[in-house]
Amino acid sequence: MHELDRIRLALAAAAERREPAVLATVVEVDGSAYRGAGARMVVRADGSTVGAVSGGCLEADIVSRARELIVSGGSDVVHYDTRATADEVMGLGLGCQGVIDVRLESLSRESLANEIARLAELRARGAVRLLVCGAGTDAIPVVRLAALTGWLVTVVDHRPSFAAAERFPDAEHVVCVNATRAPDALASAVPIATVSAAVVMAHAAAHDRAYLHALLGVDTLRYLGVLGPRRRTLELLEGAGIAAREIPHQLYAPVGLDIGAETPEEIALSIVSEIAAVLAGRDARSLRQHGGPIHTNRVRALREPNMR
Repeated sequence: MHELDRIRLALAAAAERREPAVLATVVEVDGSAYRGAGARMVVRADGSTVGAVSGGCLEADIVSRARELIVSGGSDVVHYDTRATADEVMGLGLGCQGVIDVRLESLSRESLANEIARLAELRARGAVRLLVCGAGTDAIPVVRLAALTGWLVTVVDHRPSFAAAERFPDAEHVVCVNATRAPDALASAVPIATVSAAVVMAHAAAHDRAYLHALLGVDTLRYLGVLGPRRRTLELLEGAGIAAREIPHQLYAPVGLDIGAETPEEIALSIVSEIAAVLAGRDARSLRQHGGPIHTNRVRALREPNMR
């Protein structure tokens, strides 16, 4: 489950119990930090938490401050400068070498309901939607890992016994469709215009070809991976009017990062990691090769429109 969903459900539970809660949100990061702007954590009335705004360095202090805000019903912005030595920063033992501003806001009744609605809207706008074309055994860890990452996954397959919800409990939708029957068969069964990324892995040339051809024209698709060697993908492209030198930039074949994957689980890791890197605009190199802060301004897209 995506962290935003866990945060929203925690706030909904507080609303149902008619209890206040404090929402902690990272609003600004300068330098190095474990979490970027937009990271959230809920502090319940009993002091328990859902979510995280750091790697565990700030949470205890935030819970302490939240207790006061739950009583007062106010809000605050806390400034943490972790560039100092551990003993100089409130005894928290930090050391991320960055400056972090965290907004704490007490929520109850109407403000709680408004925040729940805002998070639902934010999640709907920012959700990664993955389409897995093929429901073989090797698709199961791909779906599981993608869902664990918080993505919304749809699985399609032409075999009713494979396209079964019980095989993919982590998927949002499992659809049985024979994409070879008509050029628009896939689009008629799945709203492919809403898909962020897709992986073709049916292990059947006719069906993989149909999936691939149907997805090539989807402008909103930012990643299209095809399982198998590059030569096979070139053969699948025949009939789509695409020469080898004209392969779309969003087509990744062979699919996945080069991490030496052998098992289905390792292959799933390489696929999901590559998708995540592409969607984030990263080249998936080691962080030790990356200069500058780990987090970039892209995480600001996770903020609500009225976030200060």
